[in-house]
Amino acid sequence: MKQVEADVLIIGGGIAGLMAAEYLSSHKNVIVITKFSAEKSNSFLAQGGISAAIDKEDSWAEHFLDTLKAGHHHNDQEAVKQLVKEGKSVVRTLTEWGVSFDRHENGSFMLGKEGGHHRNRIVHAGGDQTGKKVIETLISRVRNKVKIVSHQYAVDLIIQDHKCIGVYGKDDKNQTTIFQAKTTILAGGGYAGIYGTTSNSYGSDGSVLGMAYRAGVELSDLEFVQFHPTLLSGRVPAGLITEAVRGQGGILVNSSGVPFMQDVHPLKDLAPRDIVSKRLFQEIHEYGEKVYLDISSIKGFRVKFPGVTMLCENADIDLNKGLIPVSPGAHFTMGGIVTDLSGKTSLRGLYAIGECANTGVHGANRLASNSLLEGAVFAKAAATSILSSEELDNQSLFLKRKKMKDEKEIQHKDLLVEEDIQRLMDKYAGIVRNKEELEMAAKTLELRSWKPDLIKQPLSVIKRFNMQTIAWLTVTSCLKREESRGSHYRKDFPTQKNDWDSKKITRSLWHDESIIAEKTAAGIFN
Repeated sequence: MKQVEADVLIIGGGIAGLMAAEYLSSHKNVIVITKFSAEKSNSFLAQGGISAAIDKEDSWAEHFLDTLKAGHHHNDQEAVKQLVKEGKSVVRTLTEWGVSFDRHENGSFMLGKEGGHHRNRIVHAGGDQTGKKVIETLISRVRNKVKIVSHQYAVDLIIQDHKCIGVYGKDDKNQTTIFQAKTTILAGGGYAGIYGTTSNSYGSDGSVLGMAYRAGVELSDLEFVQFHPTLLSGRVPAGLITEAVRGQGGILVNSSGVPFMQDVHPLKDLAPRDIVSKRLFQEIHEYGEKVYLDISSIKGFRVKFPGVTMLCENADIDLNKGLIPVSPGAHFTMGGIVTDLSGKTSLRGLYAIGECANTGVHGANRLASNSLLEGAVFAKAAATSILSSEELDNQSLFLKRKKMKDEKEIQHKDLLVEEDIQRLMDKYAGIVRNKEELEMAAKTLELRSWKPDLIKQPLSVIKRFNMQTIAWLTVTSCLKREESRGSHYRKDFPTQKNDWDSKKITRSLWHDESIIAEKTAAGIFN
């Protein structure tokens, strides 16, 4: 079994992982491992931009309030302050590193407006290709300073003396490598890929959350899954129509050309994503309508939105008609690995940053274009914490892995195939949820153990196990929150309840496994 050592191991090649690598590379030996190439990350696909209070009429305090309102005040306010106060600094740093953000002729930034924002504060590059421009710049900066190992799927954390000292990885040929490090950073993205209708790139299966969960690290807020209102309808995988299109004047209309967001929210088509998505769901599933994004009023659409233009042309959509067919789909996950404001988890030696982390910054619903900002802000915070840490104890080489007593052989017959998991999540745990359907999904997804001996399994089985783990955790978290808040909507509990304010649903392997043990003893699995 091959072994590789580093000071810092980073799992994930999106904005959070690559920025952390850049900050650390001058002082530490850093290895980044990715499932595919960095160009396949969700950060690379991000169209909208980076939100930052740059305009003289704007302020971090206004950005703060917009973030809290979009998150239905489920946010951690200290985390939000840290996020929004760093906006200007993030844009300045990325500019210095070589990202060419779009500017007016006088040199000032072109600032877009997206859902939930009361000001124009979205900095973008290449029109609707911000993620691509940022990731290309970061790759060029770290390429010669950091070892990037592509096509490595992180399977499980290596724990020694109650500390994380690395991970087991598998490549596409099912060869196992031990990646050992003094510090490990999880930056592997979210879990919207457990849904069939999603904007996410292939591989967003929540695998890093699954690893953390199996190691006893706490997860939280998994019921909060953001559904983006405007995915290109009828496409698999679904392409994203950036919110910036509505910021430029795009209007949502039904089959008869009637706008339907006018009386729903003061911001109309630029209302927060949870509100717009629920309204689209109603239009499509209750009224039987098709929904379109009317772009006829946007001058120079192809120049302003080259990425969307290419997406539509590849789908044989005639933009001259001024209508793009859209429908909502899973886009971003607010839940994740519980961390502090520097990215530290409850396990020594382990950090989590970006979408896989749950700092509480997004609350119950993420504000548009706060995702790239989050990745950048907490990458810097984690790097600063690691560089200032005196915890540099030397571990001996981890030569042999012992099977833990509580690890069980995986029951292949209980595992669902990926497509079945996605269909089940779309049907029973989507935009509108209820107890009966969630219980049905939970029963279908539940396994006899959530901590099997995975390293011996082929990669295809490991991926299915991770998807089913996170799907079950998401569904059961949805069941536990008996209210509607932000992106979580229960038809049987349709209102937001005061007694749920600030309450988090935290998931722990030890608690969940004890419930499974009780069921087994009672013969429920027999």
